[in-house]
Amino acid sequence: MKYLPNQTKNKTIFALYVLTVCITPTYIYADEFYSQNRQYLLGDWNGKRNNLSDQGIDFNVSFTNETATNIDGGFNDDSTVRNANQWTFGTTLDLEKLSGWQNTEAKISISKREGRSLSTDRIADPRTGQFSNVQEISGRGPVWRLSQAWIQKGFEDQGLTVKVGRMNMGEDFNSAPCESQNLTLCGAQVGKTVSELWYNWPITVWAANLKYDLNPTSSLSVGVYESNPENTKKSKGFNLSTDGSKGVLIPIEFVWKPKFNGLNGLYRFGAFYSSADALDVLNDENGQAQLSVEQREVHSGKYNTWFVAQQQLTQHQDNPKRGLSVLLNFNINDKATSEILGSQQIALQYKGMFDARPNDSMSLGVARTEVNKRLRTRQKLENELNQVTDVQDPAYVPIQYDETNVELNYTFNWSPSIMFRPNIQYVHQAGGLKELNDAWVIGLTTRLNF
Repeated sequence: MKYLPNQTKNKTIFALYVLTVCITPTYIYADEFYSQNRQYLLGDWNGKRNNLSDQGIDFNVSFTNETATNIDGGFNDDSTVRNANQWTFGTTLDLEKLSGWQNTEAKISISKREGRSLSTDRIADPRTGQFSNVQEISGRGPVWRLSQAWIQKGFEDQGLTVKVGRMNMGEDFNSAPCESQNLTLCGAQVGKTVSELWYNWPITVWAANLKYDLNPTSSLSVGVYESNPENTKKSKGFNLSTDGSKGVLIPIEFVWKPKFNGLNGLYRFGAFYSSADALDVLNDENGQAQLSVEQREVHSGKYNTWFVAQQQLTQHQDNPKRGLSVLLNFNINDKATSEILGSQQIALQYKGMFDARPNDSMSLGVARTEVNKRLRTRQKLENELNQVTDVQDPAYVPIQYDETNVELNYTFNWSPSIMFRPNIQYVHQAGGLKELNDAWVIGLTTRLNF
């Protein structure tokens, strides 16, 4: 177990690869197959795809690759290139068109992840791991999974929408855009701070939720989600059983969609309560610090609160979708049972910076993961009792502080079917370890819609 010093290394090949991807499409993708208006790489199947869509059947087949190389710092600055991949196969059914069920749709998706992330042994100490991940699709095991299987019914007169089936929590609660390759700058952040309870894609659980439209600009949603860690296992990718359930997670969220001077905003205020038993981070029932899991207090629940804001700040007169937007994302866990206290995220995105590329965007994001001080107290106590002070000693328990991730990227949307996102990432205190050198990573996300 070593913390390697910084080394000067040649990254020319990978940098040229990223640069080539960004530049060459303008010159080589000129034929019909690579048309900038092409919706799907495989086309419309001689019109059959459009005909099926008119009848209420839509298909989605996509492939995402996230490539990353460490260029300096981290746990091990021996440079390497790692790839993480994800296949998604989905079908959306408009049941109003197919069966006459008014305002009803169903969706089913399966996904497959594979590959290995830099975060496991280059960026972070394997003893702690990274709170984030420099390749966000790397996680939850390289297995096939049922990632969506639900039906949704709207009742327009009552302003209600009901959804039931197999789903993940980030679909409808704490939702946020994913415009980055770094995990803590992508999607619902609650799942990053309480991943043992809150499951984002590709994990699903049995669930039901209800949304009530209070008025044209605001709504209130509530849900009930099964809390079952069995669904996270690699052998349970298509698990439909409730065996192993520990309770339920109940989220509630208020959504407000105002306009300020014609600029769109979306604000989410939410919280959840979990009925699953939760272990105290430090103390027993008498308030005394305990290292043993068996001796620490078991609480009859857990909670989290969050706030998400998306606000457009500027827009172009000829195209209101172009302009500068800001994203804020905060969540707070209870101190008694959460090793990670919460996270804070801010990101700026400019869409259509260049007239010739109105669908491209540039983003800069910063995310901080905050560690509970009570966890550090326990870690320090364990080292004191074991009389271990050397961070490289296998018996040493690393002391974890906060972690910060930064990403700057450019999203090149060649067409609806082809996207490239070169990025550079900076990781401060990976896994919360002060002993580690700050890491620099160059990445490239490629997404293809077939």
